Amino acid sequence: MWLAFRGASADNRFHSHAAVQFVAGAAITIADESGRELAGPGWAIRSGVRHCLRPAPALMLVLADAQSHLARGILGELAPEPIAPLPPALVDELTESLHIRDLMVRLQQRLPGADAPIDPRLAAALRHLERQTAGDAVAAASAASGLSASRLRALSRAQFGVPFGKLVLWKKVRLACLAMARGASLVDAGFDAGFADQAHLTRTMADVIGLTPGEARSAAS
Repeated sequence: MWLAFRGASADNRFHSHAAVQFVAGAAITIADESGRELAGPGWAIRSGVRHCLRPAPALMLVLADAQSHLARGILGELAPEPIAPLPPALVDELTESLHIRDLMVRLQQRLPGADAPIDPRLAAALRHLERQTAGDAVAAASAASGLSASRLRALSRAQFGVPFGKLVLWKKVRLACLAMARGASLVDAGFDAGFADQAHLTRTMADVIGLTPGEARSAAS
């Protein structure tokens, strides 16, 4: 699963994603927690890595589930750094003026081979998460996987770089973004995705994907 955004980006605070982020454009600058400013046409940011994307007049941003073929396939072609430069050919693909859905289909078709295996217990928890994000989703997914909540949290961090609870928040934010892209109000989108209120959704969106609701309204998946 993925979420994509094309357009200008405003300033945002330091945050980390449960998803893997790919971003490309004419002038992309990313700050990391050590104080480095990384400038270049395209970057991959692994899940769980805190960073800040500086404002840019035009960019293409993709957030892909850490366990997805898309994320694992692209990361397999890159250096293992937490924030790694994208190869020029991938930057060119991301910045083409195709419809977002067509672009994403083409990206996924170009990826070779099969995914690296995911622990079957974690895979069971992720399948459950596709069906339930409301209520205590972590406890329900733990029961579905046969693991304790603490063991599921540790296993998720080992495989994806983030605890399972962060994957739950990413799923909820993604559901809200999709609802807004279909025309739902911020209040309705937050309610449908399981957030307590509009303020809760806004705070979580900033923490989880670094986008404002206005920017997320332009997202497509």
